[in-house]
Parts: sequence; C-alpha cells; structure tokens
Amino acid sequence: KIALLVGNNRYQHHPNLMAPVTDVFELSLLLEQLGFQVVSLLDLNKAEMVTAVSRFLQLLGKGVYAIFYYAGHGYEHSGRNYMVPVDAPQPYAAENCISVQRILQKMQQQQTALNLILLDTCRKWYNPQCALSQVQPLEPWGNTVYGYATSEDAEAYELQDGEFSSGIFMKYLKKHILQEKKVTHMLEDVLEDIGRDPLVTGKQVMEIKHTLKEARSLTDPI
Repeated sequence: KIALLVGNNRYQHHPNLMAPVTDVFELSLLLEQLGFQVVSLLDLNKAEMVTAVSRFLQLLGKGVYAIFYYAGHGYEHSGRNYMVPVDAPQPYAAENCISVQRILQKMQQQQTALNLILLDTCRKWYNPQCALSQVQPLEPWGNTVYGYATSEDAEAYELQDGEFSSGIFMKYLKKHILQEKKVTHMLEDVLEDIGRDPLVTGKQVMEIKHTLKEARSLTDPI
C-alpha cells in the first residue's frame, strides 16, 4: 500500500492557495492508519513533480494498492486533467504542467491491484487551441478509480475558518476514508455529503469514475 501526496500552495505566477498544506498533512495521517507507506510533498516545481512521480512509480508492483493525491491549481482540456507546478508560467500550457492521465497509465503498467487517483483541483476547461499531451488508452484491467473533487468545467473550493483552511473535498473525505467498504462506495458517501453542503450547492459536486471490478477497500490487509 503506497501513496504519493502532492500539495502545491505557493505559486510564482498564480494566486496562492491555503488548503493543500493542511489537506496533505491530514490525509497522510489517515492513510498511515490504513497501513499505507506515504510520501507527502509540498510546493513542487515541474522538475520536482516529474522526479517525485518517477520515484513513486518505481515503488509500485504487482498487487500493490497505489494512491496518488494532488491538491493545487489544475485545469481540464479535452477530457485530460493537468496539474500546475508552482513554477508554471501564465497562461497554462500542457508542456508546463503535468498530465494526470499519463501518470495513471504508468501506474497501470506496474500491474497494481488498485490505482486510486484523488484530484483536489479545479477542472475548468482551458485553452482549446493548446496541444494535448500524448496518452495511450488504459488496459481493460478493472483496477482504476478516479475521485474528482469537482465536476467538469467547475471549480473546487476551499474553506477558511480563522487560521485553519481545508478543501471541501478533504472535509468529507477524511470523515469516510477509514470505512471498511469498497473504495467506490466510500467515495459515494463523500459525494453525497458534499452534495448536502449548502456552501457549495450548485457550485461544486464531486465526480467518481472507475473500472473497479473487485470489491477492493483501502482497509484491506496486504
């Protein structure tokens, strides 16, 4: 059980964020309770993100439960999701950002038993003229789960409470993540809670996509 958590807060060319540092810290503690080996990294530039993902992929193998969590600026372009490193210039462009789908593709190549991608980022559609990153279709192995903090072409919101800041997604994910149930069912509980939150009604709704053919839970002993 291996997890890589990346939170980007302090940007050189984009507005700073508050919640990722807290959300990465809280999620790392919960995943450690579930038996995950966790690497948590903050404020990475593009080269550092590439290196971190490369090292993470080296740790994966047959039967591994792998989680990749990202909190920070991001966008969506023609169905592809991009994470924005702290040194990315304005405006966003695929060559300055990191493709989530390429990471997932490489995770799957390691023959993992479960790939869980948790994206706590905006998914506003951006720059349709921009080139796309090269991505191959995933193998039909039935081991992949996406948990998007928000839906297509929508933003993901932060909560500010005095000195404390947290993403709406993490507020409810940490409430349910220790549950002993199939990971997709756990995420459905998170989705329903976000849907009942009056602060984001009509503005943010979670989205789940998956091909998980077996009842895998984050509480499974490995």
